[in-house]
Amino acid sequence: MSDGIGSLNKILKDETRRKIILALTDRERLSYTELMETLQIGSTGTFNYHLKVLGDLLEKTDSGQYILSEKGKLASQFLTEFPERNDALETKKVWWRRFWIVAVLLPTLLLLIVLYLYFSDYLDTYRVMQTTVGFISAMIFTYFFYRMIRPNSKKQKIQSQKEQDRTIKDVFVSGRRAEEVKEEIQNWVREEGIIIEVEREGFIRGRLGIPSGLGLTAPKYFEVSLKSDQNGVMVHTEGWISLYDVSEKSFSDEILAVGNIPRKKGWKVINHLWQKLRALSK
Repeated sequence: MSDGIGSLNKILKDETRRKIILALTDRERLSYTELMETLQIGSTGTFNYHLKVLGDLLEKTDSGQYILSEKGKLASQFLTEFPERNDALETKKVWWRRFWIVAVLLPTLLLLIVLYLYFSDYLDTYRVMQTTVGFISAMIFTYFFYRMIRPNSKKQKIQSQKEQDRTIKDVFVSGRRAEEVKEEIQNWVREEGIIIEVEREGFIRGRLGIPSGLGLTAPKYFEVSLKSDQNGVMVHTEGWISLYDVSEKSFSDEILAVGNIPRKKGWKVINHLWQKLRALSK
């Protein structure tokens, strides 16, 4: 039973897949188009991938509508009884409110103290100007820092469908066995110095950089999964930058993008994998 719950937890770790389960819990049955509209997903490729991962949690009626299977109903119950993700999001919201209270109050208090000292003839005009410029600079820096790492609002998520939060690509390696493809992926991991965080049959997750953005640049994360068929192996790849564990940004072939967070390194690394997989294909 614990293995089943663990497997279910891995499937439902993604927010989109959780939303699919919850949408079908509320509406009982939805068509493909209705599900996409309900979840406000713009990419059919991404949506199809999540449906494939959900697998036997979903069933299709004779009319082509999606419903929850018995296992899917268990997943719905699991999400209802263990809403840790929602609690974590609420905690982040509280953290951000406190952050802004402190970020605004402390500089304001300092400015008021400086003004008091100025009018009491303890400070000259030059010192007051210095403090005022510093106050304004600190507020501008704080605002842009927040804009850079804040989680997307509902409207922004709709807007950002054109530029997904993750770099996602499927590469089909024809004429090869899963063992051969896995060996090539492991070579890529070693060459790039990727630290493996999760590894199981047909799936790896790794990163470059220090978690939670504690290093000089945001950490880059990579997920690779394999699915074999008689003609070869389908490799599903995802890559993203985690901004202080608050939000995710896709890689970019530009040097600097979105608040000067460098994403080109991640793009080069994942593109290296795509090139190796294409070269491996017969």
